Amino acid sequence: MKRAIVPIVVLFLMCGIVVGLSRFLLPGALAAQTVAGKTFAEQIAGGSKTVSYKGVIFSLNLSLAPDVKSETIPASTEGKPSDIWPEHPGFTLLGSYRIRSQRDNDPQIRIFQLAKFREAVAIASDRDAKNVIYPPNPPAWTIYFDEEVRVLKELLRAKPAPANVGRFLAKARGEKGCTAAMPFLPMWEACQAFAARVRYINFRNGTGVFFLTQWDVGETSQIANDGLEYAFQGITNDSRHWVYAEFSVRAPFLPNGDEPDVIAWNEKNYLLSHKSKQYQAYVRPVLAKLEALPANKFQPNLELLEQLIQSLEVKEK
Repeated sequence: MKRAIVPIVVLFLMCGIVVGLSRFLLPGALAAQTVAGKTFAEQIAGGSKTVSYKGVIFSLNLSLAPDVKSETIPASTEGKPSDIWPEHPGFTLLGSYRIRSQRDNDPQIRIFQLAKFREAVAIASDRDAKNVIYPPNPPAWTIYFDEEVRVLKELLRAKPAPANVGRFLAKARGEKGCTAAMPFLPMWEACQAFAARVRYINFRNGTGVFFLTQWDVGETSQIANDGLEYAFQGITNDSRHWVYAEFSVRAPFLPNGDEPDVIAWNEKNYLLSHKSKQYQAYVRPVLAKLEALPANKFQPNLELLEQLIQSLEVKEK
């Protein structure tokens, strides 16, 4: 699985281990890609297309991707919390950029039935507990699962101003945990280095929240385009389905992760706490730039990603 594999209790104390390198398609390669015999440029001329699969419907602007791969992701009830989910539909924007922690076959949009998701987590937790020697009687993973659901519902009900989200989440969780602590499922065993550009978005039969972030897995790293993502977490009005999305995005002023200056910074500062004065002195000006940058200056345009989610409807199958 993509993010670190560590005991669940450690999730709220530290981050996991280093993940693999990202793979990106250059814009030129994307433009030359063909789908159904048409180039990307020809697909764009068509404007948009409707995607419908397993009760999930949304509209794709073809400037985001020439096509979508729709598939059923098998249930997974073995491994660590980051490996666990029920069978669910997943959607991949073909030819789009990927953050460094995503494998080529990881869907960017997933729709989970919450009851089945919790059941899968409970099964995996019980199986894991039988193999644990110390500590005895470890906490059930469903405790942490339920917290993510509760915190998202509270966040969407209160809709605090973006500047107040951090304080709201700290109070809602009753603990500081990772710096940002935005509610998130699946339970990636990593830390959100920050949460910026928080936007509350309604989709056709639900609501959720978009935010920019970067996952730091085990080591603090400089904010870079190969790690930056526009994440979405949402829930249907009937609370039966959870909507997950992670889209790789790029800001024109951010470096790439393989640049010498970024590598040098990471080697020097990888042990920095996200809460340290030194890291905060670095990150605050970067976040200010991310907040001020118009949506259409990101690649892809953040508003197009928001429109994709706004068009989404989840029907019971």
